[in-house]
Amino acid sequence: MIHLSYLSTTRFSGPDAGSFLQSQLSADIAVLTDGESTFATYCTARGQVLGLLLVGSLGDSYVAIGASELLPAMVQRLRMFVLRAKVQIEIAQEMEVCGLLPSDSAETGNAIFSPAGLSLRYSPGTENSGASEDAGQWKFTELIQGVAWLDAQTSEKYIPQMLGFDTIGAVSFSKGCYPGQEIVARTRYLGKVKRTPLIATVEGQAGIGNGARVQVNYGAETVDGTLVDSAPAENQNTLLFMVTRPRAGEKPDSIGCENQSYEVVS
Repeated sequence: MIHLSYLSTTRFSGPDAGSFLQSQLSADIAVLTDGESTFATYCTARGQVLGLLLVGSLGDSYVAIGASELLPAMVQRLRMFVLRAKVQIEIAQEMEVCGLLPSDSAETGNAIFSPAGLSLRYSPGTENSGASEDAGQWKFTELIQGVAWLDAQTSEKYIPQMLGFDTIGAVSFSKGCYPGQEIVARTRYLGKVKRTPLIATVEGQAGIGNGARVQVNYGAETVDGTLVDSAPAENQNTLLFMVTRPRAGEKPDSIGCENQSYEVVS
């Protein structure tokens, strides 16, 4: 079990909690049953992702996991749209978020969120004593599966498809309206995604800040992109999650996941 200090939780309670989240987030929250979870994005009216959330249904309430750096501002923004809805939103300061390794028992005493299609298990709660503080390998596993939580340098910069969030179940194209839905849907149906995610392993410790422009050699071609997040990889290398322009022959809505050696040249 690994303590994920870069993640925090917020709780949505009240009779309208589900319908409120359904109207604000890009995933289909209404289909969740007790104990189920899904990734979702919270977007601006222009379809730009403010942050990624992992939302789980727990009894008569919902718990959302998000980046610690971004969650307070997202909660404040969500509260602006409560209006007459009967929902309470609060940062769950007593909860910590841990990642469960394959060898960890599911009997943690806390809820376990296992988003469909991914080999990731998150445990938000208070019974996380003895958890490891080394989260580097966990972040590597997240990024290689397309999960990037964003931060202040990358928030409100991309629509969900540019980050590949539609491939991890964070976007429903059949649910009702939510902020930015028109732009997100139009981009899908017109097939005009100008940038796509690329996951690359670069040699050595890259030491590049999120949001920085990165140029790497990919075989005989040079690829320009913006760094979204990174994690340590094997043999003292670094895994980069970048947003780039689609390369020749690559589907606009696909996630490029070439886990091979790159060289940072600028």
